Amino acid sequence: MAPLKVLIIGGGIAGPAAAYWLLRTGAHITLVERAPQIRASGQQVDLRGQGVPLMKKMGIEEAVRAAAVHEPGMQLIDRSGNTKAFFPVAKSGSGRQGFTSEYEIMRGDLVRILYALTENHPNVRHLFNTTIKSFTQDNENDPDGKVHVTFQDGHEEAFDLVVGADGTRSWTRRMMLGEGAPDPRRSMGGYIGYYSVPTRPGDSDRATFCHLPGARMIGTRKDVPELTRVYVMFRGKKPDLNAALESGDQARIKKALADLFQGGGWECDRFMDALLHAPEADDLYITPIQEVHLPPGSWSKGRVVLLGDAAHCHTAGGYGCAWGLVGAYVLAGEIAALLNKDSSSPTAAIVQGAENYEEKFRPVATSMHGGYEWFEDLLMPKTALGIWVVHTFARVASWFRWGEMSGLDEMTSKWQLPEYPELEEDRGRASL
Repeated sequence: MAPLKVLIIGGGIAGPAAAYWLLRTGAHITLVERAPQIRASGQQVDLRGQGVPLMKKMGIEEAVRAAAVHEPGMQLIDRSGNTKAFFPVAKSGSGRQGFTSEYEIMRGDLVRILYALTENHPNVRHLFNTTIKSFTQDNENDPDGKVHVTFQDGHEEAFDLVVGADGTRSWTRRMMLGEGAPDPRRSMGGYIGYYSVPTRPGDSDRATFCHLPGARMIGTRKDVPELTRVYVMFRGKKPDLNAALESGDQARIKKALADLFQGGGWECDRFMDALLHAPEADDLYITPIQEVHLPPGSWSKGRVVLLGDAAHCHTAGGYGCAWGLVGAYVLAGEIAALLNKDSSSPTAAIVQGAENYEEKFRPVATSMHGGYEWFEDLLMPKTALGIWVVHTFARVASWFRWGEMSGLDEMTSKWQLPEYPELEEDRGRASL
């Protein structure tokens, strides 16, 4: 059988990971990203749960540790800057995780590490400033059928498999589901944003978060000496901000966001002034907290399959990076296992492999979906009394080290990575 020809749309976390694992099947891969270069921006992220052994399986632990942010832990402070509770990072090698992971890393550094796994491989094309316009598929009964893709520049190519790893707003998902399909994104009633400001003496190297009345929270994290990263989170309806976001006007967005936090106490005035005037804050990114809810059986359609946030987003849930890596591995492994059994029909292996991937991975990837709004309301109280209750509980939790956890729920904790012997040997070299 000729090597599979695979198109991966999206160059964040899941896309490059999928390129790495699918390359193990001997596939020839095209990875496209709409940005003009590697999207090396973004906030501090972490690897948790099954993402840790998967990272080690990929052979990137040393690179991740070398680029890691050495954050000592997370603290809650009051509006005067006084520490109310502190949760240290779990002891290295303990296998447990806390609010600060043992593997904290800037998103851009992780993306660069993942790209490096395949960027010099002759069977992988990395194309930037590129995306697709449309696609059609041959009948699934055709064992040699293809996905016929038209790119934005007008050229056309045929692929055995198309992987949509293009995020929460996935254009691939929209085309796969078809015109008129309901939008699977569900708002969780809040927003999260981040941007950078110049560091000042006294900025803590701890992850620091301050609750404000009105279901608002502002915090900081530090990964380099010269910059402090500011995080803003809030719940509830914000008409002025919504209108600004719809307009796409960055200055208007900054003004609406600053109005929500100005005068809030602690360092709010400094951070809002920097948001409005400091060039470092031009990296502002803000997004609704939302989930992607696709009906069972709809992560794929024929030879087109969704991966990462495009399939199962849970904004700021703590497992986004881990599930992007793990999902890529499971998808490649399920396809590889079927190709190994019967190489006469690549279409059958791809279609059934994509369905098996969803069946095996969906329960854990969506285990945090729904039913958590009440919990987020508790964590983001509206009143000063509610903030006092959160701080009191946090002090008790920090004393008993309840912040250390192996997973966020029983499903996440107990689920084990599948083993795919077909991926142990890199067959990409054999197809040269």
